[in-house]
Amino acid sequence: MFIFDLLRHSAQAHPDRLAAIFPDAQVTFAELDRRSDRVAAALHARGVGPGDRVALLCDNGLAPVVWFWGVLKTGAQSVDMPTLAGRDVLQAVLDEAKPKALVLDPKQLTKHGGEAGLRLPELVFTMAEGEPAAHAHGLRIATLEALEAEGSGRAPDPAIVADDVAMIVYTSGTTGRPNGVMLSHENFITNLQASNELMGLTADHSILMVVPLYYIHGRMQQLMHAMTGGTVVFSAGFTFPAKVHAELVKSGVRGFSGVPYHFKQLLDRSKLAQQPPPQLEYVLITGGALSPSGLEQLREALPNVGIHLAYGQTEAAPRITWIGPDELFVKVGSVGRALPNVKLEILGPNEEPVGPNVVGEVAAGGPNIMKGYVSGDERELGKIDAQGRLRTGDLGRVDEDGHLFLVGRSSEMIKSAGERIFPQEIEDVLHRCAGVQEVAVIGVPDEMLGERVEAYVIAKDGVTLEVAALKSHCLASMPFVRVPKRFVVVDELPQTASGKVSRSKLKAQVLAESKA
Repeated sequence: MFIFDLLRHSAQAHPDRLAAIFPDAQVTFAELDRRSDRVAAALHARGVGPGDRVALLCDNGLAPVVWFWGVLKTGAQSVDMPTLAGRDVLQAVLDEAKPKALVLDPKQLTKHGGEAGLRLPELVFTMAEGEPAAHAHGLRIATLEALEAEGSGRAPDPAIVADDVAMIVYTSGTTGRPNGVMLSHENFITNLQASNELMGLTADHSILMVVPLYYIHGRMQQLMHAMTGGTVVFSAGFTFPAKVHAELVKSGVRGFSGVPYHFKQLLDRSKLAQQPPPQLEYVLITGGALSPSGLEQLREALPNVGIHLAYGQTEAAPRITWIGPDELFVKVGSVGRALPNVKLEILGPNEEPVGPNVVGEVAAGGPNIMKGYVSGDERELGKIDAQGRLRTGDLGRVDEDGHLFLVGRSSEMIKSAGERIFPQEIEDVLHRCAGVQEVAVIGVPDEMLGERVEAYVIAKDGVTLEVAALKSHCLASMPFVRVPKRFVVVDELPQTASGKVSRSKLKAQVLAESKA
């Protein structure tokens, strides 16, 4: 089975069911199948096919969804580009991926199509006829409408196999070097089948999408519902959580998926708890786990909604483990068991698997693991080892029941007085201290200890935290060597784009302040 078969099967089984709903448009599975067939036929006529790459630089919308399916139906590889990235990052992606064609929405075409813009491939496509920049600077632009009018029937079935690359997803874009993750049809299909089965999704399910499609999180939601024949309702955006809450209520969706940031914002800046969306049946947390207090707050706000949590990486297409509402509050702190067909291992210092409850690096193997990076340096970077395992860089342990508990990143492990200390272990203890809302533990250089453990804590509203009480709480729960040598009560902590507390950013801030 290929990814584009998901659309074809749903178009046959549920032709009149809505595949996608946007603020200004909607499309059934049958219509989406027909329109993307015409695009694929026109692309095929232009020589686009297996082995080629077509980059998509588009915000969420109906036209980009049509383009996406059309590209896959030619057997070419879609390349998702982050629209919020700077020009240097975008050019680096184009230079590395070398797409045969590029699809831009009108906004991106205006921004990047000028003389001082990006160096574009020969084939450039845009969304709508008559855009001011469509024929600027000698670019040969073909629009979606032109291709659909030109294409007829469907392109010949591409000569590809399930192990061929289908999609390239870049894991970063706003800062640092982006990594192009090459994912095959098989990578996705095996992960989608397992995820849908675990969550029990059917054609009757729908979900509100608040993330861009160029995130693996967004593509996963889109493809899970394409597989089942369910509906994806695209949000107008997450700028105002109160509006997203209103969308959840008005749309009547049965599901919602987000990263910790989305849930924190909905809990703090909307009426989610006072007015739970009446049709909502489940929520899924990805991109990291909410803190224990955050999970409790979410459960209290949505008492009749099942809470699911998934852990993974883009390189794993993207899920490695999953835990559902029956176990989430029993196995507190766990990110779940490995998905079917995923082999989860904890590797010790000699890179061999260790036993239950021994901390080591989390590694995963199976048919969902990426083909590699576009750059081809996945082995040099240590991301894929000699046995073909994905080295996540996360530290964790697996209990006797197969549940994974993460304790931090290998780069964040603290070495103090000869002890290997994992920030997550100390943070978990402090989260159980009355009045603690959020906490981050880091190691800072120390002449005597090597690294000194420091804890930065946010108090719950209306609570005054005393350093002595925090220290006493830790002394009652852990050896003295692990107790933070410094406690600092702060108003906020730096976060990643997904809403997780960023220990690396915090450490950089602390070190910068110490040198000032």
